Amino acid sequence: MLKKVGRILSVLACLGTFLALIANLPVFFLPWILWFLAAAALMVWLWPAGRTGAFVLIILGAFVYIGALVTEISGGGGTAVAAEGVNPEAGEAIYWGKGKCSTCHSLGDQGSAIRGPNHENVCAKALAERLPARQAAGASHIQTPTDYLVESIADPQAYIVEGFSGAMPKVYLPPVSLNPDEIRAVIVYMQTQGCEADPAAINLPAEILNAATAEVAAGGEFNLVLVGDPAAGRELFFDEAEAAACVKCHTVAGEGEEVGPELTDVAGTQTAAYIFESIMNPSAEIAAGDYEPIQVRLNDGTVLSGIIVAEDEASLTIKDKEGEETVVNRADVDREARYPDVPSIMPSNFGELLTVQQVADLIAFLQESAGVLPAEEEGE
Repeated sequence: MLKKVGRILSVLACLGTFLALIANLPVFFLPWILWFLAAAALMVWLWPAGRTGAFVLIILGAFVYIGALVTEISGGGGTAVAAEGVNPEAGEAIYWGKGKCSTCHSLGDQGSAIRGPNHENVCAKALAERLPARQAAGASHIQTPTDYLVESIADPQAYIVEGFSGAMPKVYLPPVSLNPDEIRAVIVYMQTQGCEADPAAINLPAEILNAATAEVAAGGEFNLVLVGDPAAGRELFFDEAEAAACVKCHTVAGEGEEVGPELTDVAGTQTAAYIFESIMNPSAEIAAGDYEPIQVRLNDGTVLSGIIVAEDEASLTIKDKEGEETVVNRADVDREARYPDVPSIMPSNFGELLTVQQVADLIAFLQESAGVLPAEEEGE
């Protein structure tokens, strides 16, 4: 009788932890994947005849867990609930959804993007650090943390946090195109990170309020001469025998090498003009997040070039364009140079290697990957 009861309880435990796993319930001491595997092992031990069912559940559970893990690693693991209005809930949905903030930013342990600063307690940091820094720089219009948050969206180049590049787009312009209320909602959500939500404190400048009716939006003056073919662009990107062979250094949808920035959603946050310049003149602006180029000459005459993966007082790790990492002791370094004195490791001769059509094809592929392919190209 006890054995039968044990079997029933183990089956219930296995099913319960499986449901908790796929429902992504809050962690209970340990991740649900561990509870589930332990319960499945117990069920098989107490009821060997149920091993087939347990195996099926384990495969399904592993699939769900890996899918959630990939989503979190890609920076898309935040909440994306439907919400409207100017409130923290709507701002949270926009932050992790339409606003594409999570492409470059994380918030606490949500997401893993590192191109921009982590937004945990961003409003409190604005009060303690950013506000004094902006006022010391003569920005008399920045009087409150909310003023700083507004400026960060209205004019993201006005103040760039140390250690990051000025690659943040103006999200009220294409391709993101948030309207004023959506921007207010995001700012309210940012206010809750260390401050009290106060929509009344938000005073949007004219460039945001008038963006929807502006005659020429960002990137409006830039037009490719030819219409790109996404399929041809995909082949250029992923075929290592092609002139571009972007896959050797970049990833799209998890496929490729992680030498340079991940490009799945780059067209969702940047204009075609920005992507075009990144292809033709890769040293014009270096993406933040372990992509800054460096060149070191060692005491024995060896010269190493690549990007900085990690560094501390004793050593630094350099990844070359082939993806090979080398740990260098600082005591062995004779001299070093960094960006902007060292150009990007991305080839700068794509203007010679690629035709105008091929460049258009690559841009069309990246636009398609981000789901923002222009209407005239969707019909091709």
